[in-house]
Amino acid sequence: MKKTISLALIAFFTLGLPLMAQNRNNSDRMGRRAQTEQRWTAKNRAEQMAEQLKLTEEQKKKVEALFEKQDAKRAEQLKLQQEKREQMSQDRESRREEMQQLREKALTENDAELEKIIGKEKMAQWKSYREEMRKKMQDANRSDRRTPRRNAPKAGR
Repeated sequence: MKKTISLALIAFFTLGLPLMAQNRNNSDRMGRRAQTEQRWTAKNRAEQMAEQLKLTEEQKKKVEALFEKQDAKRAEQLKLQQEKREQMSQDRESRREEMQQLREKALTENDAELEKIIGKEKMAQWKSYREEMRKKMQDANRSDRRTPRRNAPKAGR
């Protein structure tokens, strides 16, 4: 009897807790989405404040004007942040291109020095071998992308 109860409790906690956590995460996401979709306008917020604090019409208009000013400032800040994000993305691309050019330059310099040591014939063989290996690596990477990593067979097992 005790074993049955203890097994039932273990099963309940083992299965129940992850489900509760998952539901809480989903409800948090839904709440955030609802907040962004139903953002109050300056007028709505001013009316709410006027109702709760029993503001005069003049106070209400001033509060609404203040909220509109704050909203405009916030929108400008968001716009600046978006521009910064886009600029960083463009900078990343230019740095990537610069690094690729530096790599190619270093490779040609290294190849020239290596050719002086091993000669043109062996250098041609080396370049051919290097190209084959590059293609094999690309093919392996492509096939890895097609196969989901979760279901990929484990090496050595």
